[in-house]
Amino acid sequence: MKVEFYNSKQRKELLEKLKSTFGINEVPSILFETGKEKIRGFSGDLTIDELYALDKITNIEFLGLYLFRQELGYTRLGFDGALLLKDEITKGIIEIDEKQLEKWMTGHNLDIIRERGIYVIKCGKDTFGCAISDGKHLINFVPKERRIRRS
Repeated sequence: MKVEFYNSKQRKELLEKLKSTFGINEVPSILFETGKEKIRGFSGDLTIDELYALDKITNIEFLGLYLFRQELGYTRLGFDGALLLKDEITKGIIEIDEKQLEKWMTGHNLDIIRERGIYVIKCGKDTFGCAISDGKHLINFVPKERRIRRS
């Protein structure tokens, strides 16, 4: 799988999108895109040159943390990205209650009317990923492995 490291121009463009949508001003130091437009962040001890060298000899697709995804014309925070950056997020937040949270975490969309766009879902102090509003519903993006399973 091809890995593309973000240069300063790409990083700046991404930060501008994140700031206008979510109020986010800062992200981990090294950003790179892997397949399916997934953007990962790395803030470990390796330099960018060492990561380039490592990429030549092995698959580094799973290095770092999956933070964002470019899709449907939005830059959507991944579930872990929303958790990592929750203190930075100041815009585009939808507060839900415990009953809605249970429905959300089982993988269901929520019948909440909001302007079309992308939002971060919060319940109390905790963050539970992102949703895209179609104007009538919040479309659920909770990964299947993170969903609550009911028997």
